[in-house]
Amino acid sequence: MRIEPEPVIVASTVILRPWCAQDVTALTEIYRDPVSMQYIDVPQPYDANRATEFVLRAAGSRAAGTAFHYAVTLPDADTVLGSAYLHNIATSEVASDVSFLIHPRHRGRGWATAALVALSDAALHAGFRHIYARIDPSNSASESVVARAGFSRLRVEEGEVCWSRP
Repeated sequence: MRIEPEPVIVASTVILRPWCAQDVTALTEIYRDPVSMQYIDVPQPYDANRATEFVLRAAGSRAAGTAFHYAVTLPDADTVLGSAYLHNIATSEVASDVSFLIHPRHRGRGWATAALVALSDAALHAGFRHIYARIDPSNSASESVVARAGFSRLRVEEGEVCWSRP
């Protein structure tokens, strides 16, 4: 059974849409942030070639149903704020992990929470029963985001805090 959220997810303050070639510069900036690189594993230096490869892989993983990557944008201007995605999809459990990252200049405005709510709502509506967020225990900002997005703290395992929704 394949579960797939909508390709474009519209919320009141953000739109989540597939990554495209025009996003390479924004994507490169997002994945060069030294603070974010403490918590995610992205090859460095992250350049336009890697961003272009990512856009192509993201389209391929959507087509295969193995991951669903979204650019988080503003509704009134296609400004890329960050990234949100479903991955580690376990169809046997009807579950997926969710991850998110907002560019440093766009943080602190509630867009990470809005993107996380929109994506997890869309995933649950599409048929997933559980959405998990795995957060480094030293990343209090991300823990605050998942808590505001309606996730419940489940457990600490292998050096990460696992949160769940619904």
